Amino acid sequence: MRSSIVGSLFLVAITTYLIIRLSRRTNSDRYQAKPKNKWTQLSEGKDPTDD
Repeated sequence: MRSSIVGSLFLVAITTYLIIRLSRRTNSDRYQAKPKNKWTQLSEGKDPTDD
């Protein structure tokens, strides 16, 4: 009986870890919007001083 309780707690811990790990992966910073200012136009090849 004791081993079944320990096994169940182990499975719950692994499942919780995997759920947290997978949920963090979907919120990647790669797809976040970049802040807009005139100097970020340099990476697009535009001159920010023309404004």
